[in-house]
Amino acid sequence: MADPTPGVGKSRASNERALRYSLQIPLRYRRAGHHDWAAGETRNLSESGLLFSAEHLLEVDTRLEITFQIASLPVLSTGTRTARIVRRVLSNWPDTRPLFGAKFCS
Repeated sequence: MADPTPGVGKSRASNERALRYSLQIPLRYRRAGHHDWAAGETRNLSESGLLFSAEHLLEVDTRLEITFQIASLPVLSTGTRTARIVRRVLSNWPDTRPLFGAKFCS
């Protein structure tokens, strides 16, 4: 499993970033209101959002439905989370898949 970021277990002030966990697991996502799912992979995860890579280019402010996967099956305990793209990073060769920062919606 992932190693927690230093400071796990300590309370955080409301203006501090959420603790991030380095975690690479498959996920499926789709634009809100669409039927087709696409594949991606987490890079890190926190209680407030995630950083993930994907094959397709997504625009900032796009709303997504995300489900995390293990062994190609959705993880039933997590269900589907709604998130909004807040950041996009285009990568250079050799890893040309774009990275997206997404914030979970409450």
